[in-house]
Amino acid sequence: MPAIARRALGGALLATSALVLALAGASWRYSLPRPETGSPAMRVFAEARPIAVIRPPGGVEPWLSLDRIPRPVVDAVLIAEDRRFWRHPGVDLFAIGRAIGTNLKHDGLREGASTITQQLARTLFLDTSRTWSRKVHEAFIALLLEARYSKRRILEAYLNTVYLGHDGDVRVRGLPAASRHFLGKDLASVEVDEAAWLAGAIRAPNRLLARSSSEAKARRDGIITAMREGGFIDPVAARRAMARPLSRRSADTPRSAPYFVDAVAHEIGRRTKVPASGEIDVHTTLNLALQRAAEAAVRGGIARIEKGSPLAGKVQAAIVAIEPESGQIRALVGGRAYRDAPFNRATRAARQPGSLFKPFIYLAAFEAESSGRGLTPSSVLADEPMVIQASNGPWAPRNIDGKFHGPVTVRRALEESLNVPAVRVAMDVGPDRVARVARALGIEHPLAPVPSLALGTSEVSLVEITAAFATVANGGIRVVPTSLALDPDRGGLILAPLPPPTRVVSAESAFVTTHLLRGVMRSGTGAGSSAWGLQEATAGKTGTTDGLRDAWFVGYTPDLVVGVWVGLDDGSPLGLTGAQAALPIWAAIMQAAVRQSPPRPFTPPPGVVLAQVDRRTGRPVSFWCRSDDVVQEAFRVGMVPRDECGPTISTRVTTFIDWVGGFFRPRPTH
Repeated sequence: MPAIARRALGGALLATSALVLALAGASWRYSLPRPETGSPAMRVFAEARPIAVIRPPGGVEPWLSLDRIPRPVVDAVLIAEDRRFWRHPGVDLFAIGRAIGTNLKHDGLREGASTITQQLARTLFLDTSRTWSRKVHEAFIALLLEARYSKRRILEAYLNTVYLGHDGDVRVRGLPAASRHFLGKDLASVEVDEAAWLAGAIRAPNRLLARSSSEAKARRDGIITAMREGGFIDPVAARRAMARPLSRRSADTPRSAPYFVDAVAHEIGRRTKVPASGEIDVHTTLNLALQRAAEAAVRGGIARIEKGSPLAGKVQAAIVAIEPESGQIRALVGGRAYRDAPFNRATRAARQPGSLFKPFIYLAAFEAESSGRGLTPSSVLADEPMVIQASNGPWAPRNIDGKFHGPVTVRRALEESLNVPAVRVAMDVGPDRVARVARALGIEHPLAPVPSLALGTSEVSLVEITAAFATVANGGIRVVPTSLALDPDRGGLILAPLPPPTRVVSAESAFVTTHLLRGVMRSGTGAGSSAWGLQEATAGKTGTTDGLRDAWFVGYTPDLVVGVWVGLDDGSPLGLTGAQAALPIWAAIMQAAVRQSPPRPFTPPPGVVLAQVDRRTGRPVSFWCRSDDVVQEAFRVGMVPRDECGPTISTRVTTFIDWVGGFFRPRPTH
């Protein structure tokens, strides 16, 4: 196509696109960002050791003018991404023709023809979907940008904003940031080979910058060759550059615990106004040894679940560990691999907790009965068919095993995670009261006060339900979780204060619930903890949602609460219970915590007494009422059940004579 024809066609496209966008009232919406001085860098510490450098939510790296970006970097980017940048009007007709031919040949959108201006338009204003409509929109915006800004201004904006993947916890944008993250140096100091490596990685940064791969080296060397052929570097410099190995160096500050660092950044955004510039030290609550144990537990747990399973590569898991007395988050893992999926499942994902919610039902009942004799751990509940008239019609809850077990104690109902007794108690207490108690404990997501709430049908996040259990572990005093450690002697951020610790349920009800949950670990759905020697030192509860979609486990000592979620991002069934999928992950980190610091014993508050009862009937065990299945139960003072066996004098006399006669009977000899 003759040059004059190309210019005419380009001018026509420019005029048409500008007119269309202006008529739509959007022409001045597409503005390039102004050069930024950069947001303050925040150095994140755990146990006085640096673990990350972050910028506040929405923060940016310092902006470099085009004059301050080394010439080899600019040349390498133009060679890699848009060799005709200085000559086209924002859309390269020759590249479009080539791409159309390739795509028609393969019957699909295989090759793009995006110029640097189009890429900038996509980065700033559009998504990354590979559709023809998005490509057309992108071209229109690119033509408009070229009409409003100089080529130098467009190139400068591109070099400072182009996406270059993730470095652990950080989303990297712009060549200056990429140089610091992946090469450990300022952009002004990069060599020709490093400039070519960064430029070549723009098309697939997470793959080409992740490691020293042969693909990345071939891409780099191809750009160096093109720079030599274009006269940008001499042959000697080109040979020297290609002879150097790829050498990704870490930035000055190591990066670890990326999901936790994300939570830190989010909390900073909520609790303080970050200064416009400077460098800030942020001290956190992270326990590095516990964090490493949590990350290893997630890796090992997922590997065990996926072994020989069609779910390979799909299973996700999350962990939160909270110190109940202080609310400090000691460890947090939000998924299997941050680089592949930075979405934080520990803090942002909302899922149904299923049977993990049941302890709050019984806790609400204990609170409701605190002023008189009522429901106790040894109360007998009817596990038999029931029908509830719900808003959407009759509902008949069923146990997970499909059976009914007749009269059962509260202890057995919770230890075996029976559904029907839990629903029966929730209806007696009232779903509204149950929801209020759960919210007071720390659940922040909306809870629908409906009968099925007893079975955990309202969605929650892992961090909030772990915090709710932390309130129980802390004797009914709620402490808002935090990832930030305030230390006035170290300076740093001035944070808005968190709500003070608040008593939300009585110490007696909290301890009675904890005592029941210790039984879950010894002989209930958490009994598998015995494989790790944790059944005597911990309290906990499994959680399994309808259809085996999500698996949960939250367990605690007086010093640490650990919550675990396992499932699939798309919500399809995991096919495993909480005891099968989540408990082993929980046990691995709790075992590490117990080794690190032996826990305190569970100690009843003054308003609680311990009494021996028959596990099956809940009746007290005494000289007159014997049992071969005894459990020590916790009761509020004044609420220990009365001795109901041996009501007649004759029976008591017979029992006494039989006991005395035992001393005179001949003993067997061997």
